[in-house]
Amino acid sequence: MLDNLSHNPAVRTAGSGDLAARAGAFLQPVANTLLRLARAIKGRRAAYRLATLDDQMLQDIGLTRFEVESALAMPLSADPNAELVRRRADRIASQRRRGVRTR
Repeated sequence: MLDNLSHNPAVRTAGSGDLAARAGAFLQPVANTLLRLARAIKGRRAAYRLATLDDQMLQDIGLTRFEVESALAMPLSADPNAELVRRRADRIASQRRRGVRTR
């Protein structure tokens, strides 16, 4: 009973840690979703900038117009920039397996 009246922060009441744990368990997925959405928006902006480049410039960085357009057609929650990086890495790995020289 006296624990509830204490002004000492070191004295904790029963259940106060439980509330913090439950709040953290609820807020963590929300925070993760918001971070994923922020990354997707940032990646989408970068992909839109790539879409303004001409075909030669895209070729210089290892992408095709089709890849950029198909990445932008992905759902809004997906990061098209991450998809473009993955596709480029897949192409480079495929060329290395075939013995094609890359830049």
